[in-house]
Amino acid sequence: MSLTGTEYDPFSVAFQADPFPVYRWMQDQAPVFHSEKWGWWALSRYDDVRAAATDPDTFLSYEGIDIDDTAKDQSGPGFLPDLDNPRHDQVRRIVQPHFLPRRIAAQDPGIRRVVRDLIGSWPGRSEVDLAQELAWPMPNEVFFDVLGLPSAREEGREQLERWVHELKDRRPDDARLTPVAKAATAGIQDYFVRLLEERRRHPREDLVTRIVQADIDGVRFADEHLRPTSEALGLMMVLFLGGVESTAGLTGTLFKLLAENPDQRALLQRDPALIPAAIEETIRYATPLQLVGRTTAREVTLHGVTIPAGGRVVLVYGAANRDPRHFPDPDVYDVTRGRLRHLGFGAGRHGCPGAPLARREVTIAAEEALPVLGNYALAGAPVRHPTTPGMYVWSHLPLSVRA
Repeated sequence: MSLTGTEYDPFSVAFQADPFPVYRWMQDQAPVFHSEKWGWWALSRYDDVRAAATDPDTFLSYEGIDIDDTAKDQSGPGFLPDLDNPRHDQVRRIVQPHFLPRRIAAQDPGIRRVVRDLIGSWPGRSEVDLAQELAWPMPNEVFFDVLGLPSAREEGREQLERWVHELKDRRPDDARLTPVAKAATAGIQDYFVRLLEERRRHPREDLVTRIVQADIDGVRFADEHLRPTSEALGLMMVLFLGGVESTAGLTGTLFKLLAENPDQRALLQRDPALIPAAIEETIRYATPLQLVGRTTAREVTLHGVTIPAGGRVVLVYGAANRDPRHFPDPDVYDVTRGRLRHLGFGAGRHGCPGAPLARREVTIAAEEALPVLGNYALAGAPVRHPTTPGMYVWSHLPLSVRA
């Protein structure tokens, strides 16, 4: 990519094909990049991004973490990443117990069973589509169980999975959601209203029941008459979106990078204890969520650039995780880096509550699938999933299997 007349435009198809030269140019030449086209400022150096992410009283979330139409059309009240305090912490306490280490550990047998069922047909095959056959269905099945959504055998599940893939439908170089995405959003919101009402009448031991029964300081969290603008709906949406898409992206990207770096894959095949470290390196190297939006509560001056109060700021996690000021040889994929302090799941108050579950899912997927796949290779070009700008998610990831 030529850097003549460089512009950081995360909606650009050309940029998305290889963002990292632009990231390096930003870090070296424009650490506070101002986009005339979109009207926001972007931070790309690790220290700057981390400082902003851990200062949520200056860098506010109320205008949405997305910088496209999903910030307006798919979040709404109760969408946890878009909340500032005190409401953020009040709402987060409703769901946090479901993502504690002991709860996650209890999911291990179920996750392993899901993965083994999904890859059971692979032995003897010469090609698999890892995105369609593992990366997407695994978090669907696991997170649907955590939330209390229908299992693969229940009515409504097939429609929900279609909506998952349609939620972020978009056209290239366009910030707007398509009619397909808007229809999927409305369909899921309507489904969640009916599901929450059903759990109110017939409670179960699941997260949906917890949401509809919760109160905050004695006030019922879920409205008596639920509608798309209810906080309970916004919370359901973020759990649904974050629990499936991000994990699907991380799973696919791990196997893609191991195909492109067979020496690193060989290390994992010889020593599976390295798999958790490989997952952290994958998050750093090709961060599933490349960016989040914030809004300044006050004027901020950084590197000689002044961002006004109320200015929109993009925290580019994907750039920060490749910053040579923090990571030696950042463009080298090295599963032996050891403990990493990356920003792949955010930081501070808005750190992803579901990160421990995502890590366990991908760990188990690698433990089970790598021995079956052997010395596999890419069998064609991976196909990016149409989604929020900067998300690394794959619709198709064809692999040739070499046992």
